[in-house]
Amino acid sequence: MGNVNASGPQTLRKGLTVLSLLKQVAPEGMGATEVARQTDIDRVTVQRLFLALESGGWVRRDDEGRRYYMGSDGQQLIRSLGSVPGGPPVPLVLAALPAMRRLARQLGDAVFLVARDGRESVCIHREVGDYPLQILATHVGKRYPLGVGSAGMALLAALPERDAQQVIKDNASRLDEYGGITVELIDRLRRNTQQRGYSIMQNYAVRGALGIGCAMTDNAGAPVMSISVSAITDRMSIKRQGEVARLLRHELNSLRRTFFCE
Repeated sequence: MGNVNASGPQTLRKGLTVLSLLKQVAPEGMGATEVARQTDIDRVTVQRLFLALESGGWVRRDDEGRRYYMGSDGQQLIRSLGSVPGGPPVPLVLAALPAMRRLARQLGDAVFLVARDGRESVCIHREVGDYPLQILATHVGKRYPLGVGSAGMALLAALPERDAQQVIKDNASRLDEYGGITVELIDRLRRNTQQRGYSIMQNYAVRGALGIGCAMTDNAGAPVMSISVSAITDRMSIKRQGEVARLLRHELNSLRRTFFCE
């Protein structure tokens, strides 16, 4: 969330409090003094949060610079998270966004944040890289049967065996809509993902594309969310697949240490 002079979940929760308050009062907006009074967050911290949220596109200010309003990115985030009631905590998602931007900048390809909703995967956010040809395999709010797409496969592979088998069974009738994927193929890819530690999905949901996905689990081992990168197949050599997976895991491990300390 920018250069706020505090870090970790506490600051992120304060940022979420500010966003939620702005959502309630839209379109009137609020100033720092009003927000401080209603949230019991001191005014200096509110101003720092406003600056960080503004730099990330979550809020915008009026021409005089005194009142702040919910930005389009903030509205989209609230909507997308609201579509997944059991999804990852909002502070965790907010913390993941700078990580996704770093990945998109480093790799040049599109990066996706995905959560599980029952037997489906749901895209929560995406960042676009600067490579001329982007594979936008999904968009915010888009749902797939869990296991279709690299992010969904990473989540499926992180489930307990019985749960994963039930999801595959429940989705069996839908799989052939996605490049002729079969139950047997999904299960084989799931086991490969478990052995490898990250998913590789090629030419199934999106032709000519290859995706790499990694999941984050909580202290109980349950999948919380996943991040994936998609690119044209020619950009995903075996060597680069491993490098992408390493970068994904590094970012997810950093987030996990902050939010799921033992």
